[in-house]
Amino acid sequence: MDLFDYVKTIFSQGKDFEELKDYAKKKNAFMLNRFMSIQYPIQAEMFNKMNINPVGVADSWRKVGIRHKRTPGWIFTKTKKKAKESTYSPSDETLSLYLKMNEIGMREYKDAMKYDPEKVTADLKTIQKQIDGSGR
Repeated sequence: MDLFDYVKTIFSQGKDFEELKDYAKKKNAFMLNRFMSIQYPIQAEMFNKMNINPVGVADSWRKVGIRHKRTPGWIFTKTKKKAKESTYSPSDETLSLYLKMNEIGMREYKDAMKYDPEKVTADLKTIQKQIDGSGR
């Protein structure tokens, strides 16, 4: 079970939590304790200091979580989606000319795209413009 699904289960009113296996409770107990320490720092610190079984910690936080009607706002269960970056893919002719001009192979080209994609893309677009201009 994913961490954020697990956190939602802690605050859900259904029987989903009781159906979870101990392994899922143990696996996510640390992060659950971290999330709950935002609102309940003293209790979370006590769970850490007393070295309670992670399943017991999860069960205890469930008793606190069931009081809430839904997942509280202080628990961050959503992450920002990355915006898709438009990648420039040069034509085969442009790429081969770029490789020949710089006397590099595909491995070096991929490294250059990894470390300085703006410059390489600008160079490739310039070469593409020159190829398109000479063909007219």
